Amino acid sequence: MCRKAQGTMMKIGIENLNIYGCSMALDQGKLAEARGKDPQKVVKDFLIDTRSLNPLWEDVVTMGANAAKPIVENIDPKSIGILIVGTESSVDFGKPISTNITGALGLPPNIRNYETKHACYSGIAAMDAAVNWLASGFGDGRKALVISSDFSREHLRTKEEFVLGGTAAAVLLSDTPRLLEFEPRRKGTWTTDIYDTFRPSARAEVGNNEVSLYAYMDALEGAWGDYVSRAEGGTDFDGDHRWLCYHTPFPGIAFQAHRTLCNINAPRRKSEVIEDFERRVVPTLQFSRRLGSTYGSSNFVGIAALLSGDSKLGTGDRIGFYAYGSGAIGEFWSARLCDGARAEMKKMDIQSSLNARMNASVEEYEKIELHRSQVVELPDFNPDRSFPGGLWESAYRGRELLTLEKVENYVRTYAWS
Repeated sequence: MCRKAQGTMMKIGIENLNIYGCSMALDQGKLAEARGKDPQKVVKDFLIDTRSLNPLWEDVVTMGANAAKPIVENIDPKSIGILIVGTESSVDFGKPISTNITGALGLPPNIRNYETKHACYSGIAAMDAAVNWLASGFGDGRKALVISSDFSREHLRTKEEFVLGGTAAAVLLSDTPRLLEFEPRRKGTWTTDIYDTFRPSARAEVGNNEVSLYAYMDALEGAWGDYVSRAEGGTDFDGDHRWLCYHTPFPGIAFQAHRTLCNINAPRRKSEVIEDFERRVVPTLQFSRRLGSTYGSSNFVGIAALLSGDSKLGTGDRIGFYAYGSGAIGEFWSARLCDGARAEMKKMDIQSSLNARMNASVEEYEKIELHRSQVVELPDFNPDRSFPGGLWESAYRGRELLTLEKVENYVRTYAWS
């Protein structure tokens, strides 16, 4: 059982969690070499070893459904009362992808569903809405399914190219948590109106990296200050949070975030910040180092990484989370580990699914991204399953993964492989 969150009437938290890290991976060092950069410096600066990559028969719908399938197939679908999908990469500006996923997963018709958008905060926005729905009691004991699904736009030969990626996370929330129990009275939020990074069309992902970095840190300081002022029972940065999970547009930013909070709470030497970072933060980064940018799935990927690793965990350990979304919003929130959380998480065997990804060449990556950019807004499109060669046969055929079959007059048809 989980340790009871202080001041709450019922326990609400994460019952199950899965990550879908796409079917291909691009080696960051090889990309750096192809761009005339020092591979060791690129990997060290961004803390990304590989990035996720999708073939053209995958999109945010397929990614989200493929993340959720292992969870849904082990429960009664009728036990789910609401599905909320967070994304900034939607395939339609009107029809929510939650409807596509509801149909693909065979969820019951008497289910609420919708899509949330707030850049990289969209996944946490979806989770917050689901938590409030559960806490209201209007679900009559049913569970909430939250999905976050995103992938990068094409940025070939730009400085942004080294912080790209794609990931989907599926999170089952309920009043019988097995992984994490939320602390709803320990949350701080900060927001402002800014254009740091944004997507004005289905093809464009633009912004100012320097402005975005400062906005990220401003939001972190503001959200932490609000958290401290509101946290029930008070808080202590060093003593309360056994683990810290920061939003990772790229994992390397987590060190800058941690140094910021360390110095706000008690200025210290850089060597002390590094030691604390390696102890409390690095265990949450092992998957994001293999995925690249994880967008709205970032906090969920961090949870999965911590619980799938070998760090010494304790029931009731408090995890501090920082979520950020361009535009902009920052939120600092916390949760506690449940007894047996590691055993539950390891059932998903996320490591094996990441290990099974096909290693894409730089040439294959470039061809895929250029073609995706050309077809993303076309009314009619049939994905070529012969490229990359062998991927469909080795990773999809007969494996029951959702794939995009065709687009006809903008209507998208999906099918299980």
